[in-house]
Amino acid sequence: MTDFTRTFDILIDASVHDVFEYCRDPRHLFEGWPELDVTDVVMTPEGVGTTAHIVGRFAKGMIVEQIERTYTEVVPDERIVSKAHVKVRLLGRTKDVGNGPVFTCLFAATGGGTTLTLVVLEEDIGWWQNLAESASAVLMGKKVHGMLAAIKSGAESRTPSAA
Repeated sequence: MTDFTRTFDILIDASVHDVFEYCRDPRHLFEGWPELDVTDVVMTPEGVGTTAHIVGRFAKGMIVEQIERTYTEVVPDERIVSKAHVKVRLLGRTKDVGNGPVFTCLFAATGGGTTLTLVVLEEDIGWWQNLAESASAVLMGKKVHGMLAAIKSGAESRTPSAA
C-alpha cells in the first residue's frame, strides 16, 4: 500500500482571512467542478465537523459517486483539512471506497494576496490504484484548476473584511 499526493495552487487577489472565510463553506470549494453537486451542507462555528454531501456524475452518468466530506481540522487563516467517505455506483453496483481522498487547503500571504494550495492525498492505495491515479492525474488536474479558478473568482468578488 502506498500514498498518492497531488498539489495545486493559485494566487488570489484577496487577504488570507477573506480567502479562508470563503473556503469555510464547502459549496464554494467545489463550485468550479461542474460534475459535482454539493448539498446538505452543515457548517459548525469552529469549522471542525462541517459536513457536505456531494454527488459526482461521471462518464455520462454511468459512474456516480456519493461523497460525505467532513472538515477534520480547521486552523483559522492557515488550513482546512477534510476527509471523504465515498460510495461509487457503477453499472448498478455500489462499492464502498475504504479511504476517500483527504483535501488540505493551505492559505499563505503572498504580496498583497493569498496563495491557496490544495493538497489531495489518497492514502493506502494498492499498486493497481496507483497506476489508475497516475493515468487520471491529468484529467483531475484540469478539474481542480477549474475548481481553484472558481474559488479565485468568488473570493476576489467579495467585499474585503476589516480583519
